[in-house]
Amino acid sequence: MISHSIHQGVKILIETHDKVYKPGLLTETICNKMVVNNGDIAVDVGCGTGYIGITASLLGAGKVIAIDPCKEALDCTLRNASLNNISNLFVCQGVELEPVKEKTVDLIITLPPQMPFSFDFNPERYGGCDGTDVIIKIIREASAVLKKKTGRFYLVHSALANPEKVREALNENGFSWQTVETVEKALIVSDINFLTEGLFDYIIGLYDKGLIELRKKHGRYFYPVWFYLIKRSK
Repeated sequence: MISHSIHQGVKILIETHDKVYKPGLLTETICNKMVVNNGDIAVDVGCGTGYIGITASLLGAGKVIAIDPCKEALDCTLRNASLNNISNLFVCQGVELEPVKEKTVDLIITLPPQMPFSFDFNPERYGGCDGTDVIIKIIREASAVLKKKTGRFYLVHSALANPEKVREALNENGFSWQTVETVEKALIVSDINFLTEGLFDYIIGLYDKGLIELRKKHGRYFYPVWFYLIKRSK
């Protein structure tokens, strides 16, 4: 089924695939808030359906590089690019920013896997034992490929992925950041344990250790998800 949405005045058509991560509220938030300059070389890391990269192209990017380890995701991205008459989007199979490590880019946009757990239960969601493995790898690689003065980096960061550790990594790699948007999500036992059995208790264990941020309201847990605009601080 093909659906359509409008972001910042441009219409995007998207066809999903059973084996590809489906765009949701966080993806839509990125597309509503990201600033794309005319001619930007943009990288959509973990592209899935290509939703973010295609939107970046429609908003004026000169070239979009869509990266994903999953072949079905890359095929889906190419089909969606064609649906939107996009000819400046190119796909690369790989992880994080590895496929563009020799390039220099203007803009990186990513909603990386960052759910914590004791083992990899789903590569589309799993971010390591504390949720930060993929995020921190992208931060380190971004410092090497972003343009020195004008490069920008949009990152979606969940409070379930050790916030202090991620922010330390940003500082250590010469970045400053501002929060463009915050989305609050409910931590619902049945929904979380549907991903893998025992995940809810694992998350509460991280909370008890002070490694994640949760807010309790009306007997339920909630967690913030931040949308950062990241730039070089040095």
